[in-house]
Amino acid sequence: KSSIIIHMFSKSIFVSIIFIFNALIQLMSQIAITRIFGAKLDLDIFLAAVAIPTLIVSTVYATLNDAFLPIYGQKKVKDPKNATTYLFQTLTNLVGLSFLIALIMNFLSLPISKALYASRGGEFVSAVAVQMNYMFYSMPLAIVATILGVHYYSKKKFYRFPFAQLVGNATNLLMIILLQPLIGIWSMVFAFVANLFFQITILFPLKKLSLPNNYSLISNNFYLLTPNLSSLLKLLFSWFPLILAYSAFRSETVFVRAFASSLPTGYMVYLNLILKMFTLTTGVATIGLQVLLLPHLVEYFADVRHHPKAILLVNQSKLIALIVSTIIAFITMLIAPILINLLFVGGKFSTQDAKITISMLPLFVIPAIAWGSYGVFFQPILALKKSFHLAVVCTLSLGLGWLVGAVIKSLAGPLAGISVGLIVW
Repeated sequence: KSSIIIHMFSKSIFVSIIFIFNALIQLMSQIAITRIFGAKLDLDIFLAAVAIPTLIVSTVYATLNDAFLPIYGQKKVKDPKNATTYLFQTLTNLVGLSFLIALIMNFLSLPISKALYASRGGEFVSAVAVQMNYMFYSMPLAIVATILGVHYYSKKKFYRFPFAQLVGNATNLLMIILLQPLIGIWSMVFAFVANLFFQITILFPLKKLSLPNNYSLISNNFYLLTPNLSSLLKLLFSWFPLILAYSAFRSETVFVRAFASSLPTGYMVYLNLILKMFTLTTGVATIGLQVLLLPHLVEYFADVRHHPKAILLVNQSKLIALIVSTIIAFITMLIAPILINLLFVGGKFSTQDAKITISMLPLFVIPAIAWGSYGVFFQPILALKKSFHLAVVCTLSLGLGWLVGAVIKSLAGPLAGISVGLIVW
C-alpha cells in the first residue's frame, strides 16, 4: 500500500513542477499587466468583465474532466472499438451546446454586469458588458481542450494537459505585450480567448488518434454531429452537479470584485493581485496530488478489496494537502510584500499602490488554506459519484458566505465584508 502511495506522490511532484512553471508565467503576466496598465479604470473594467468568463473556463477545466473521465474510462473497457468515436461525438455535441449557451449569455451580459457592478455607474456597467460578450466564446474552446485532455488522462499521460496550459499562459503573456501598444486593454480580451487555440494545438493528437469504421474529422459523414441523447444526458446529469459545486465554491473572484465595485478605482486591481498570489501559490502546491488522486480512487472504489487502500490514500492526501496549504499560505503572506515592492512597482503601478495592496494581505490567509486543499477533499466524493451532495454543500456555503458578507459590508464596509464573507464561505 505504502509503495503505491509513494509512487503516486512522486509522480504528482512532476505534474506539480509543470504547474509551478505555469504559476511563474502567470505571475510574470501579473507583473506585466500591473506595470503596463496600473491601478486604473481600464484595468478595473477588464477585471470586472473577465470574472465570470474566467469562472466558466476554470469550471470547465476542473469539472468536465471529473465527470467525463469515469464514463469514458468505462467505455474504453466495455467497448474499446467505439470509445474513440464516442469521445469525438461527445466533443462535437458539447461544443455545439456551449456555443449556443455563449450566444444566450451575450443577451444576458448587460443584466449580469448591472447586477454585480451597478454601484460604479452606467458607463462602467456598459463597458464591462461589451468585453464580457467576446470572452464568453472561450467556453467552447475550453470544452475542446478539456475533452482532449481527458483522452490523455485515460492513458495515464498526466503531463500533456498541464503542458498545454503552460503553453497557453505563455502565449497569453506574449500576445498582451505585443498587442497592447496597438489595441490597449483589448489585447487582454483577445489574448484571453486566443490562448485557448494554442492549448488545443498542443492537445490535438493528430496521427495518434484515428476514428474507427473509417470515420475522419474531415469526412462529410454527419455521424459525429448526431447527438447521442442517452450518452449526452448521462454525462450532463453527472456533470451539472459538479458545475454547481465548483462554480459555487470557486466564485470568490466574482464575489470579491462585486464587493470591490463599491471601493475607489484601483481596488479591483489590488485585490486581484492578492487573490492571484494566494490562489497560485497554494493551488500549485497541491494540484499534482489532485490530478493523480481521482483516477486512483475511481480504480480502488470499483473493487471492494481495494477499499482499505482507498481510505488510507484519502486520509494521507487530506493531511498532506492541509499541511502544505497552511505552510504555503503563511509563507506567501510573509514574502508577498517583498515581491510586490521588488517586482510590481514601476510603470503605472506606484509605491502607494503597493502599500495599499500589502495592507490587505492578512485578509486572505485563512481562505487561501481552503483554496489549496479543497480539491483534495472533494476527490473522494467525486470518485464515489456523490456529486449532487457536493453541489448542495457548496451552494449553501456560497449563499451563506455572500449573505454574511453583505451584512458585514453594510455595517463595516466592503473590505470587512469581503474578509468575513470568504472565511464563512
